Amino acid sequence: MVATARIESIAAGGAGVSRVDGLVVFTPRTAPGDLVELSYVQRDRLGQGRLKRVLEASNQRVEPQCRHYAGDRCGGCQLQHLGADAQRDAKRRIVADAFVRIGKRPVEVPPVVPSPVQWGYRNKLTLALRWRGGAWRGGMHRWDDVDAIFELMECPITHPRVVAGWRGVLQDGRLLPRARELRGSVRLADEQLALVIEGGTHWPHAREFAALLVGFSAVRWIDSAGRTHDLIAHDLIAHDRIAVDRLALASARPIASFEQVNPAVAALLHADVVARIRALSPRTVIDAYAGVGEVSIALAAGGAQVTAIESDPDAATHATRGLAPPSRVVCARVEEVLAAALPADAVILNPPRAGVDARVCAVLESAIGQPDGPRGIVYVSCNPATLARDVARLPSYRVAEVQPYDMFPQTAHVETVCLLVPER
Repeated sequence: MVATARIESIAAGGAGVSRVDGLVVFTPRTAPGDLVELSYVQRDRLGQGRLKRVLEASNQRVEPQCRHYAGDRCGGCQLQHLGADAQRDAKRRIVADAFVRIGKRPVEVPPVVPSPVQWGYRNKLTLALRWRGGAWRGGMHRWDDVDAIFELMECPITHPRVVAGWRGVLQDGRLLPRARELRGSVRLADEQLALVIEGGTHWPHAREFAALLVGFSAVRWIDSAGRTHDLIAHDLIAHDRIAVDRLALASARPIASFEQVNPAVAALLHADVVARIRALSPRTVIDAYAGVGEVSIALAAGGAQVTAIESDPDAATHATRGLAPPSRVVCARVEEVLAAALPADAVILNPPRAGVDARVCAVLESAIGQPDGPRGIVYVSCNPATLARDVARLPSYRVAEVQPYDMFPQTAHVETVCLLVPER
């Protein structure tokens, strides 16, 4: 069906929201205030729209800077057609809406803290690799067809050194593991490039590839069986995940562990989390999903006794080097060890997009009735929906403060810091 509609707002995921004969329709690549002609199909009680043409452009609309955004329907960015102020306003509304609809707790959400840079900020770029015409082609998925990829020629939101690194990888791509498909990530950390390749069952040209790859300090291959291999000094070393702390590159930052892709905003968020925890005057802190331990180390340096919980062995090993007793690192899933790690005066939750396991909320709820229960929880989230869901699972805590950060300009993603304190 085809209709004319006025776009009212931006929903989670980046699609514009409009109403057609009472039906809520979500249409990607539209801006609040646009008058558009769209086609749509109804699925259950909602409509999925596709933009046909803009009849009257909103003053929030700008020209996208990336050739792939419209030309190849790139799924990496969702909001390049909106100005920076409009993007942040949309993200603030997305966070507020999640608390209302999912969390059932209306909260006052302040303006989104802007990123110091809007372009070239990403320190990591992941591409899908397909073997075509006797060569590897690296590309991104299309927003409207997740099985299709296009060959990536540029990425304006990514640091130029990362893009250049990928060109070097593909230049010698004939030497990569042979498979129908691979997945690869190039990351810039501490001024060093690192490559992670996933897929394939054997890599006969690994040493030759490493010898030709210029500008990279580390290469990791995760084969199709999930076995990890690190390329060190042009030697391929296979190891079990449990034994990772015995690797020769133990002093380096783990190349495959999670790290925020926008270092400038990550620094602002790090300072915010540390300040909010210190404001609780804790003697003991649990840093759950601690990563490489940067927040744990900062809090321990201020005198707190920190228990850092991290399931990734690489990251946990790295964190251990920065924490001296009585602080410690527990390498395990948070839901399996949180109860034993309590009591604590303050708890940090910084889970992946899926949010925390329901058992984590249950443990924190049971701790609220104890005399030595947490004074507060600082929850760091990259997904407003799962943040709001988990807050709803913590009815004994109230939302004291919420602060969103524009960690991912040009996309619909938003990072949020939420302070929860006991209701009493």
